[in-house]
Amino acid sequence: MGCVGLVGLKSVLLYVLGQLNLNEQEPPYLPQLNKYLRCYRCLLETKELGCLLGSDICLAPHGSSCMTLFIKNNSGSDIMVSDCRPKEQMSDCSYTRTSPVLGFWIFSRCCFRNFCNNPQNRALYIS
Repeated sequence: MGCVGLVGLKSVLLYVLGQLNLNEQEPPYLPQLNKYLRCYRCLLETKELGCLLGSDICLAPHGSSCMTLFIKNNSGSDIMVSDCRPKEQMSDCSYTRTSPVLGFWIFSRCCFRNFCNNPQNRALYIS
């Protein structure tokens, strides 16, 4: 990927990360854990290298979802961003659109089971 491609990828990542709610949620007391959906969080991931930035777990309140954004370009590269998605933003759960950077497009998918968006489970809900 050339310099222009890296600048474009950086622009897409900054755009996508600006769309996510990355506020840390304080973990609840242990007896309340069943009230939360546990999701895989990674701010920068590739299929080839795995999670490169921010591997973590996030907790989403009941009614929310786990989400993975896929950023693709014409050369077939896949970049992924995984996080919790609050129920107020569920309209973002299934969309495909072009990015502001030429040659890239973004699609997202949500799921509703613990760790359903981690790399091992992701294939079960993405068609």
